[in-house]
Amino acid sequence: MKHRYFGTFVPGAEQIVSGILQESGAACIGRLMSGAVEYELEAGARLSTPCLNNRFRVLYRAQAKADKAGLEKFLRALPSKEVDWSAAREGKRGKSFRVVTSCQNQLTGVSKAAKEALERRIAQETGMRVDRSLPDQEFWVLARREGAAYFLKRLTRHKAYDKLLHPGELHPELAYLLCWLAGPAKAVADPFCGYGAIPASGREFFPYEQLWGFDRNEEALAYAKNKIKPGPGLILECRDAFTLGTFLGPGSLDAIVTDPPWGLYQGLDLPLEEFYGRMLEQFALALRPGGRAVVLTAGKNELEAALAQAPALALAARYDILASGKKAAIFVMERQGG
Repeated sequence: MKHRYFGTFVPGAEQIVSGILQESGAACIGRLMSGAVEYELEAGARLSTPCLNNRFRVLYRAQAKADKAGLEKFLRALPSKEVDWSAAREGKRGKSFRVVTSCQNQLTGVSKAAKEALERRIAQETGMRVDRSLPDQEFWVLARREGAAYFLKRLTRHKAYDKLLHPGELHPELAYLLCWLAGPAKAVADPFCGYGAIPASGREFFPYEQLWGFDRNEEALAYAKNKIKPGPGLILECRDAFTLGTFLGPGSLDAIVTDPPWGLYQGLDLPLEEFYGRMLEQFALALRPGGRAVVLTAGKNELEAALAQAPALALAARYDILASGKKAAIFVMERQGG
């Protein structure tokens, strides 16, 4: 018996998430959408999904128009549909719940009567009571622009990143995607590690033997050192990224995974294109032939221009994404030559 799940992720990372789920060997993708995926797992199977922002159990799915009227029509029909109520009762339910309604990724109000009818049915099936302020469990009803509507049970807790992360710190799901794109690697560096999101993900999820995190911001490094559990092979140091190749030595790295300055917030001593040009020179020096550099930036034009002047690096892939609501791109580059 298979169970159906629904997960959300960074918009634009569809191909990356598809690759991660396929590599797991456990998940069967049913539908890949913009910033979301529906997939199946065998009952009892476990799957680590650090690439997903939120994960849900699918209780019911149907076609619906991607507008408020379509959402409400789907919602009104739910109490009489063949919903997977056994899945709604599984696991730690708690004592209370609320219903959240969304259309095209925006929270959307619906008629009180339609919502209360579904609440009564959920209460009848699960034994829980309605609590619209601080519930133990959430049930989501959503209509997507692809023409699909879902009734879902939320499995992951809300992540208050405004409280959990330092301002400017990369979200852990995105850090994981960047590390995964580096491929198999033993020696990895993040020369702009900031508050340590990428080294933290590399430390927790990937079997790196050597992991360096460098930054010139001593305050950010102190935060990263306090956050990341120390251990063999992990080095966090205050060091200029423009000395990466000369410090570590030519061909010493299998991969570089980093989120360098975008030229939007930090003041730079150089124009952004020139800054990226000097950065890529060091990347080409430090990487072994065939090694990868995975770079996240909103300065897409500037990085493209710098890459055009870096013959030792070739663009292998590019993914245009939304990072915390901002248009950005992930560039995957490979070191050429012998």
